[in-house]
Amino acid sequence: MLQNWPFWPPRSPDLTPCDFLLWGFVKDAVYVPPLPTNLNDLRNRITAAVNSVTQDICHRMWDEFSYRLDVIRAAGWGHIEHL
Repeated sequence: MLQNWPFWPPRSPDLTPCDFLLWGFVKDAVYVPPLPTNLNDLRNRITAAVNSVTQDICHRMWDEFSYRLDVIRAAGWGHIEHL
């Protein structure tokens, strides 16, 4: 099966579940008013946000990843846009 895979960059934007769901979740939790005013506050908010990731969020992330793989397969293993 792997011989059928294209030569994709290791950080392809089409195949990075953390970029399209997890980091969005963390950013939404971190950057709420009042905004962090120093590095320590920012670090604490990021830690709290990451610790609040639930099993349901992880399942949704992998469901979305599976859907993206299906779309990429349907597109002939090419890049996809506006998904």
